[in-house]
Amino acid sequence: MSGPGAPRAHTGAGRLVGEWDGPVAVFRGIPFAEAPVGDLRWRPPRPAAHWDGERRAAEFGPAPLQPQPPSDSVMYRTNFADRRALVMSEDCLYLNVWTPDPAPGTGLPVMVWIHGGGNRYGHGSQDIHDGRALAGRGLVAVTLNHRLGALGFLAHPGLAAEDDVDASGNYGLLDIAAALTWVRTHIAAFGGDPDRVTLAGNSAGAAHICHLMAAPAARPHFRAALGQSASGVGRAEGPLPGQDEAQKRGLAYADAFGGRGIDALRRVSGVELIVRGHFGPVVDGRILTEPTDDVFATGRQHRVPLLVGTNRDEGTVYASGDQDADAGAVGDARFVGPVWQWARSHAATGTPTWMYRFDRRPPLPPGPADAPDRSGHPDPGVYHTAELPYVLDNLDRRPDWPWQDTDRRLAALMADTWARFVTTGDPGRTGAGSESDLPPWPRFTGPDTSPAMFFGDTVRQDVLRRPAAPPV
Repeated sequence: MSGPGAPRAHTGAGRLVGEWDGPVAVFRGIPFAEAPVGDLRWRPPRPAAHWDGERRAAEFGPAPLQPQPPSDSVMYRTNFADRRALVMSEDCLYLNVWTPDPAPGTGLPVMVWIHGGGNRYGHGSQDIHDGRALAGRGLVAVTLNHRLGALGFLAHPGLAAEDDVDASGNYGLLDIAAALTWVRTHIAAFGGDPDRVTLAGNSAGAAHICHLMAAPAARPHFRAALGQSASGVGRAEGPLPGQDEAQKRGLAYADAFGGRGIDALRRVSGVELIVRGHFGPVVDGRILTEPTDDVFATGRQHRVPLLVGTNRDEGTVYASGDQDADAGAVGDARFVGPVWQWARSHAATGTPTWMYRFDRRPPLPPGPADAPDRSGHPDPGVYHTAELPYVLDNLDRRPDWPWQDTDRRLAALMADTWARFVTTGDPGRTGAGSESDLPPWPRFTGPDTSPAMFFGDTVRQDVLRRPAAPPV
């Protein structure tokens, strides 16, 4: 509902008019930075201009330019099969806010959610990331977009030459940092407490959170972290590349466009740019001044409460063959092992750390009759991203899936647990007689086994064994 009874927020950038979604107010499509187009392509984000009067915040902003996974794949059906048509633009730096009480001074805890997608796919307005259910548990939920692919992560000597600190790359990560700055500055207008912000996210979003824990400039902006199924340390592909290596890759990428310089590349269609190459964070010299592995290895990361975990069958959708051993090795190398290292190196500083394992196979609907599912394994099991409909209690965003009562109870419990962590910094702290009580959840200890919470057909504390090291 918009109009006189619509929720309103008076931010330092201007006034916003949102909508009620049941008992939760939602403000969509809020610009947190200038459009990164034209001469601003491949530059650090700049604050969005202020506006006069009231700005209607009822529609999501465009998603970043991106390709899409095959529509018959399990990854697409879980993450991208939305009811709204996908609208994309290079003008994409928008965020969304859900709040149960948009009154200034309410002082609610805040969860900032960072989507996954391998730095190539995804956006903050996907149905699966909707923040209504979490906000209904007494917190402010924020989702955001950031630049992807070459537009978000290209490093190049031409970019370093025009930068005041000789940095290049990481524009998508800088977008996230800019959104966090916006949250710190403006979230009180939506009932949030800027000193009670938790970063949460899955897959590439979780890896970004790990990198931000190593970035001194990001530390004032969050007081807890929650990472699902990926890490910025212990990566299968090795530590982050430095500028020399990253810029060489950028030059090789530019060769596909005739070796053009940066000025000429800024005139190439963004659509052409994002369909080529695979990019991710680098040591850029601005937000990341050294490899994240080095920061964690020496205990110099942001020492905030940390909750991390993985799914039982992380590797199935990435396996090259149909053998369980292949999928297990891929899952351990790309996801389980790095997350374990993240937890172990953080817990070694004495900082509270917890680990979970998601163990529930989602009830996928039948795929197209004439095409098998395009995962790398005939049985995806508890695949990468399978936890997403549960942790944000968004089963209803996939209404054609044959959800069972067990799924609904598990989603309610996991969302309660995630909200508890955002609120208290401790996922296991429950009240006497609470319906969301968990078994005792000791902190992560390592090095070879550790107590973890298993969320599956039943919820139990069990021992998680350290994954085998990948072969050299």
